Amino acid sequence: MSQPILQLKNLIKTYPNGTQALKGVSFDVKKGEFLVIIGLSGSGKSTLLRCINRLHDPTSGQILFNGEDIAQAHGKEVLSIRTRIAMIFQHFNLIPRHTVISNVLMGRLGNMGTLGSIFGFFSKTDKDNALKYLNLVGIGEKAKMRADNLSGGQQQRVAIARALTQNPEILLADEPVASLDPATCHTVMDYLQKVNRELGITIIANLHFLSLVRQYATRVIALKGGEIVYEGDPKNIDDAWFEKIYGAGAKEVHIN
Repeated sequence: MSQPILQLKNLIKTYPNGTQALKGVSFDVKKGEFLVIIGLSGSGKSTLLRCINRLHDPTSGQILFNGEDIAQAHGKEVLSIRTRIAMIFQHFNLIPRHTVISNVLMGRLGNMGTLGSIFGFFSKTDKDNALKYLNLVGIGEKAKMRADNLSGGQQQRVAIARALTQNPEILLADEPVASLDPATCHTVMDYLQKVNRELGITIIANLHFLSLVRQYATRVIALKGGEIVYEGDPKNIDDAWFEKIYGAGAKEVHIN
């Protein structure tokens, strides 16, 4: 049996104000999974992804990435981790006035030397790969447009292409469709699924809508108050589990 690509062991995150966002979270992630994290706002979902990516420093516990503990990494080690564990966000984080392909090439900066990153000396291979990934997410023809001329869904697809230029082993997606309309949600999720299946990249995503979770996730983990309350097949989350995760009186919102 192959070693999991990621293992979290008793991960704890306490913020300086005393808020304990994660309370001893432990789980494994297999290579090639499409794992989705669900839970109420404030349940620890975003904190969890940011600890894995090392945007946040865990308070204690282990994060084993290919068997190596990255929880206490510092400096250049963290930058190296972020090239292999890429991340996309709810609000895209593009440079509006730059072209689409320029935004995608930004994903290569972490892999370049200081001079190259300062002056934007991108190789032909980098430029070819940027266009390849734009084509993969269906917007290659918009490479020379300004990013702020794209719709929200198209901008998120640019963000996915930018993350792919890092050649990551894991792609973290923090509420990637939370600001998009229902039809666009499915388009973006379809491309994330394509990345997962065609490129074999492991995906860990935070999502709100259970209907999307059931459609795209191979496995789901539910957080409540910084602790895991469910782990397993998303199709097994019935009304009783839904109430346990989201609280009595919560109503499921469907995106069809």
